[in-house]
Amino acid sequence: MAQGHNHQGIIAQAAPYDYWELGALITRAQQATTRPVLLAADGITDPHNLGAIIRTAEALGAQGLIIPQRRAAGVTSTVAKVATGAIEHLPIARVVNLRQALETLKAENFWIYGLAAEANHSIHTVEFSGATVLVVGAEGNGLSLLVQQSCDEVVSIPLAGKTASLNASVATGMALYEIYRQQWAGRLTLNSLQKAK
Repeated sequence: MAQGHNHQGIIAQAAPYDYWELGALITRAQQATTRPVLLAADGITDPHNLGAIIRTAEALGAQGLIIPQRRAAGVTSTVAKVATGAIEHLPIARVVNLRQALETLKAENFWIYGLAAEANHSIHTVEFSGATVLVVGAEGNGLSLLVQQSCDEVVSIPLAGKTASLNASVATGMALYEIYRQQWAGRLTLNSLQKAK
C-alpha cells in the first residue's frame, strides 16, 4: 500500500483534504479574535516547506492559511506528515486567484504584509495592531510582482550573516513570532497595569 514510501510501521486510507471556502475562513478568523492573523503562501511548491509552515502557523495561533490552486503545493500526504497533525486544526483555503483573495481580505479590513528579503522596512519596526495577513513568497522567486502590488506593506527580516536568504518556512516562523510577540507584549503590559491598580 505504501508503494515504497517510508510508512514507519503504520498506514491508513483517508479522503482527500477538504479545503475551506475563503469566506468561511475569514468569518471563522474574525469570530476567533479581534486581531486575527492569516497566512497566504504565494507559490510555495515544496511540500516540506508547506507542511512546516502549517505546523508553525497552527502552533503560534494563526487562524488560517490561503494557498493558490495553480503552481503551488496542495495538501498532500507529505504535507500532512510534515505538519504533524496541524492540518486538523488550521483551516486552509485554496483559491483560484491569490491577488483577488487578498483584495477580498482588504475589504474585510485585513492589512496585507508581504515578506521579501529586499523590502526597505524591517519587520521589527512595523506595528501589527489589527487584522493581519502575512504573505510569504515561493522558494527562490519570492513574492510575485502582482502579489507584491496587492500588499499594503512589504517587510523584511534583517540578516547579519553572509547567507543572503532564509528558507520560506523558517522566514514564516520568524515573522509570525514577531507578530505574536507584539500581541503578547501588549497583553503583558495591560495585565501589569491592571494589577498595579
